[in-house]
Amino acid sequence: MYVTRPLSYYLRSPEYLSLPPEGPNSGYLVIQDEESETTTCFGLCKNREAYACSREEDMRTCCFCNCIRDVDPRPLDPNDIYQQFQIIPYATACRSGGAFYSTSILPDAFPPYFLRRKGWEIYTKTPKNYELGEALGINTALRACLPAFDFPLSYKSSEAVVVGKWYCPFMLIKDGTLRDQMKISMFYEMTLEQRWEQIFTCENGYNQGNVVSVDVTVQRERVIVVGREAVWDDNNVANGVIWFTSFGGVGEEVNIGLSSLIVDRMKWEQERGGWPRSEKKQVRVNKTEYAGIGGVGGWSRFGCYVLVERFVLKRMDNR
Repeated sequence: MYVTRPLSYYLRSPEYLSLPPEGPNSGYLVIQDEESETTTCFGLCKNREAYACSREEDMRTCCFCNCIRDVDPRPLDPNDIYQQFQIIPYATACRSGGAFYSTSILPDAFPPYFLRRKGWEIYTKTPKNYELGEALGINTALRACLPAFDFPLSYKSSEAVVVGKWYCPFMLIKDGTLRDQMKISMFYEMTLEQRWEQIFTCENGYNQGNVVSVDVTVQRERVIVVGREAVWDDNNVANGVIWFTSFGGVGEEVNIGLSSLIVDRMKWEQERGGWPRSEKKQVRVNKTEYAGIGGVGGWSRFGCYVLVERFVLKRMDNR
């Protein structure tokens, strides 16, 4: 889950480049704010697989010396340290900037030739299918304020308040084919919303007194995919992906897969917001409230609401 930073932010204060991102499985997307262009770089080749470093054991002998032999691309694995590269500016007496070379973060590994050669350049381009906006991560102060409780009891929920925003790269989301994802949405927008949701309501049509008993069962977690409730299993992780499945009225099945890195980051965000992890899927709310007396006829309607936080993930085409 990435937050955005304008390029001018780092040009003014280069020391901020060394600051780590907030939370696990996080990073920064640098946006060229002057021209409203987005800069992204992915090491994906034409067959939608990812480049990787070769190792010393992959070297071969040619002309009486050892030569580095690039390994074939393979499916992206965010935990594969051989698929991670360090990009370094390359400066010479004739050139002061704009060129780069790459090294592995491991001492016994070598990036593919087109990355490890010195002096390659990057050209920026803004695809037509997305424009990245500002995503600053969590707004801690706004999150602590909680949504306003100024709506009538006839409302099932309050208006949602966005308290956090990130971007997730398409490689960590299974949503159709990689080819279609690159055409439709190279990034997915992730927001964290807060709202009040009604879990109990009753009316005092016969002047039943001032005591109201609340006894309801509430789901702790649920996932909605394309407007329908989905099923999933946190313990069933295939190739680092957790799958969420929803079913339509005529047997239609929709599957969305999220990298466990994204799911773990979401859970980390919930924990630091005061939502502890639990194996329980439901909790029971059992309490007695005093409704008080309002006017000549006493109270007429009572409602009980709980605070709900939800992550909303959507494509850049708002689907």
